[in-house]
Amino acid sequence: MQFSVRPAVVARLLGDMYGILALLTIVPGVLAWATESVAAPAYALVVLALGIAWLAARGLPAPRGVQKNEALVVVALVFSSSSLLLALPVMAYGIPFIDAWFEAVSGVTTTGLSTLQLADRPVAFLFGRAWMQWVGGIGVVVLALALFVRPGVSASRLGFSRQEMDDVVGGTRAHARRVIIIYLGLTLLGISALLLAGASLIDAIVHCMAALSTGGFANYQASLASVSASQLWVINALCIAGAVSFHLYYRSLLYTRRGQFLDSQLYALLALLLLLSSLLWALGQAADLDASLADLATLAISAQTTAGFSTVDLATLPPAMLLLLCAFMAIGGGAGSTAGGIKLDRALVVLQVAYRALLRSSLPEKVYVRGEKGAEASRLEEAVALVFWFLLFVLLSWLVFLACGYPAMNSLFEVVSATATVGLSAGVTSADLPPALKALLCFNMLLGRVEIVAMLVLFAPRSWFGRRRALNGRTTK
Repeated sequence: MQFSVRPAVVARLLGDMYGILALLTIVPGVLAWATESVAAPAYALVVLALGIAWLAARGLPAPRGVQKNEALVVVALVFSSSSLLLALPVMAYGIPFIDAWFEAVSGVTTTGLSTLQLADRPVAFLFGRAWMQWVGGIGVVVLALALFVRPGVSASRLGFSRQEMDDVVGGTRAHARRVIIIYLGLTLLGISALLLAGASLIDAIVHCMAALSTGGFANYQASLASVSASQLWVINALCIAGAVSFHLYYRSLLYTRRGQFLDSQLYALLALLLLLSSLLWALGQAADLDASLADLATLAISAQTTAGFSTVDLATLPPAMLLLLCAFMAIGGGAGSTAGGIKLDRALVVLQVAYRALLRSSLPEKVYVRGEKGAEASRLEEAVALVFWFLLFVLLSWLVFLACGYPAMNSLFEVVSATATVGLSAGVTSADLPPALKALLCFNMLLGRVEIVAMLVLFAPRSWFGRRRALNGRTTK
């Protein structure tokens, strides 16, 4: 039987999340204060509001168990409400609310789309937007691996113990320690590598955080077009590192047997990067495109990993290249990584389903093709459902852009980029975009980051009205 969410449980978990977010927001706030930025008071206000919410939630009893719909509602509320709060420091720079909110949503969802001009922006501004992406990236990893995964084959493959999976909250706390250590280690390594490659301190910090979180906020209006070749390849490597499932990192540390670092998602990621780079190069040659192999390889990496960096003007690309990029952006990176999109494991599952359907159609009726049962059958169902919802929301959003008179291919590219949290733009996203369409892209970015289902659960009436489990285990209405 399905139970509605318990408001007290949601409020307590949300308050705990706000407490963590308040501590994390202190970092850009201190930098804003140290550099005498106009955003310093706004950061203080955000920290104060989050702190008050945390204190208020501490008065509620800690839940012993959390339903899946409660976890999904908390995830959707965290990303939605945090983007509204973090829009305040952006507004402090004289930016209108809709553009500030767009920037904050793009930051916390690690998308990278922007309507702002970056010329002469202070250090506190550049660091603050990259910090949002870095925090959003690690938040997604922890929540995806610790909240979404259920007991069974998928959970064991991600390295969870049975004890961790018995309690969603306990699993989050136990698993977060490993992920945070790896994330911090990769961040420090990336910053050091960029400094050795000749980057300035602010460029090294911002570009490393934006690359590892597969966010894509760069310090320059033309993205990475002006950085050196050595810096560019370090950033590309960080994008790939962020798109790799994080369980592979700590699994390689725990086990020393040969081949422990390899799995189907890693193979698929490397194969798709090579395939997309080759196809872009072939199409570029056919269209006599003025772009080097390094430019196209960077574009392929940014699209597949959903990082969103670029060294070329995408508005100049032929429609065939934009359509190709749409397909690869929709797939995205590995499950349990900072990348967006449908995720490689789900794409592999859907491919497996298609292959089995083809195999069944070519065999005699009496020949039985073995299928999946139990946890694997549920995994197939969830993968197909997510692909369906992804395509449906892309189609609906695209129709809105078409109704407003925007070019078909460019608007499709923009919608896919937002929903897959990529951040590449074909020129549609700008300060001149109508506020309603900016809000639509914000909704798409939030949908993509919480993987659609969480947002659907948040707005579903059955999530809030119906039978509930009381904190003492009894059932109420």
